[in-house]
Amino acid sequence: MTETIIQTDGLVKSFKGTNVVDRVDLTIRKGEIYGFLGPNGAGKTTTIRMLLGLMKPSAGTISIFGKSLTSSKIEILRKVGSLVESPSYYDHLNGRENLEALRKVLQVPKSRIDEVLAIVRLTKDAHRPVKEYSLGMKQRLGIASSLLGEPELLILDEPTNGLDPSGIQEIRELIKSLPEECGITIMISSHLLSEIEQMATQVGIISKGRLIYQDSIEKLQSKAQHRIRLRVGNGEIAKKKLLPHGHVAEAEEEYIYVEVHHDDEIASVVSTLVKEKIPVYRIEEQRQSLEDIFLDLTKDEEGSYASHSAS
Repeated sequence: MTETIIQTDGLVKSFKGTNVVDRVDLTIRKGEIYGFLGPNGAGKTTTIRMLLGLMKPSAGTISIFGKSLTSSKIEILRKVGSLVESPSYYDHLNGRENLEALRKVLQVPKSRIDEVLAIVRLTKDAHRPVKEYSLGMKQRLGIASSLLGEPELLILDEPTNGLDPSGIQEIRELIKSLPEECGITIMISSHLLSEIEQMATQVGIISKGRLIYQDSIEKLQSKAQHRIRLRVGNGEIAKKKLLPHGHVAEAEEEYIYVEVHHDDEIASVVSTLVKEKIPVYRIEEQRQSLEDIFLDLTKDEEGSYASHSAS
């Protein structure tokens, strides 16, 4: 079984008697890009701050690289790179000088600066003052800073926030390349499902402090309901004609909707309608989008943890 990099059990953070992170059990395995997804205010940044030792949990445990964060904090954090909220830099210095200041603190070889500049594709702009950088370039410099210490785990909090479409694409492609090129496990938070869907291999969805889903992107996509919409002229008549033949349909004016799983089921529905002299004008497949699934999972005021959680 693949090595577990992050494991939390019953993680809780309370403020003034309210659990902003409520019994969260995260499991992130080696080599994954784990998308930590949730609406703004769901508890993502608070969870990340606890994982980085910046905030003490009210309850629960955190294990990283198989060791307790409480007892092995310094040893663990030496192998973790992070970018939480906006990256910090000296805008009067150039990119290389910013990295050199951090390199001295981390005590890593000078050659590492050229390596991380190449990884984030900033080599050509290394001697430009950071104040001349675009927002996307500043984000890439922030990621370069987080990579200086050759981390095994990279934690990124909303790294595409505020970027234009080209900047978002740059950061997305960079993040996707890191596990294979650098052997890094990545945890990335976002409130945008479209971003997580294009980067992550695993996803955890947090809502109102509770982890309501945790599994692969593919499993999440399989939750989508597939149904066939048929334009038949009179939906109510078509619905009644199908029922004796074992086909359950929903009717809406000139349309009927049928949930089907195989092509032969569609063929049977159409054949039945034709035999019953019901005209079929159009057949369309309708898929529930991942966005719809995300909204369905997060709109429940009660969190409904048990019904949506997956191991």
